[in-house]
Amino acid sequence: MEKTKVQMALMNYKNLVPDEKQFILMQKFEQADDSAYDNLTMIKTHDPILILVMSLFLGGLGIDRFMIGDTGLGVCKLLFGWLTFGIWPLIDMFLCYKKSKEINFNNIISILEKK
Repeated sequence: MEKTKVQMALMNYKNLVPDEKQFILMQKFEQADDSAYDNLTMIKTHDPILILVMSLFLGGLGIDRFMIGDTGLGVCKLLFGWLTFGIWPLIDMFLCYKKSKEINFNNIISILEKK
């Protein structure tokens, strides 16, 4: 991929992927074809800040887990989260934030590795 496209893609996805995996992402962008850059515009990403805010306000209902696609954990959190007296939703707030970044990274890598 061209250097300018690599830089633009890194700027677009900088806050959506884990910090420790940004170097891997840069390498994958450099190795990818130019057609992969066009496919990146169609990828579904989760905004980690939105997930964090939703966890803060509606995390006890499992909405954050539903948003990132963990339907089973969302249902469990909805039904049994109150049994932990708010500890599970509090801890899960940060886990959902990190998981949304991991999901974004995996989605981007899967698009880049398609041939």
